[in-house]
Amino acid sequence: MNSVETGSDVPWWLEAGPETCPFCQRRFHAEAGYYCVSCDRPLCCFCVLEQWETRSAICPDCREEVQP
Repeated sequence: MNSVETGSDVPWWLEAGPETCPFCQRRFHAEAGYYCVSCDRPLCCFCVLEQWETRSAICPDCREEVQP
């Protein structure tokens, strides 16, 4: 289903989906989400932090553990 079929101007990946982010409780589509490379928890696009050195996604909890 696309935005033309639903009559919405918002792309499908920005609409609420069946998954819930454990950090912010936003609903998102699993296809548009991320998984933390350290703990493998699902993340929405608003909570993901990218490690520029390794170009990998990390969650807020694991980021706190990695920072000095």
